[in-house]
Amino acid sequence: MAGEDADLSSLTLQVGEPHEMWKQEMERQQSQVDVLQVKFMEVKACMQGSEEDAKKELEVLWRRVKTTATLLTYLKSKARVMAVPDLAHTSCGIKELEGVGLVDKNGTPLSGWSRNVDLSSFGPDEEACVSLRQQQGSYDEQDEAYIGELLKSVQMVSDVMEGLVKRVVIAESETAS
Repeated sequence: MAGEDADLSSLTLQVGEPHEMWKQEMERQQSQVDVLQVKFMEVKACMQGSEEDAKKELEVLWRRVKTTATLLTYLKSKARVMAVPDLAHTSCGIKELEGVGLVDKNGTPLSGWSRNVDLSSFGPDEEACVSLRQQQGSYDEQDEAYIGELLKSVQMVSDVMEGLVKRVVIAESETAS
């Protein structure tokens, strides 16, 4: 019996060693799984943050596209108006005053009109900014700067069109004289 007990304890020891090794290996693997799960959660959180940032950026770009489209539509309709002489005069504020002749929206008579357009005085029109803000939603500082530059360009094109109308009126009056 002593021999059988020795064989049994030897066998138990041999079976227990792989079991202990297997248990240690499982614990080591579990700690690696835990580390990987933590890293996975970090990556997932980062991706969600990136998705939110991308959505916000896309919203900003979409607002800018809509604003630009609105302003281009305005310029297109302004150009169509400028193509019709009577409408162009009205749009530019040009009218005929008795005893004075043609005057512009500032009351300057035809003889005082410049053939050049002063491009130094362009700044975004506050009314236009407010109107666009109401139409398109809220803007951040970058949008304000972008919209300001865009409005400045649109105003410049509009003023150049009005300047061209005035030049045509001047040329027509010189030809008629």
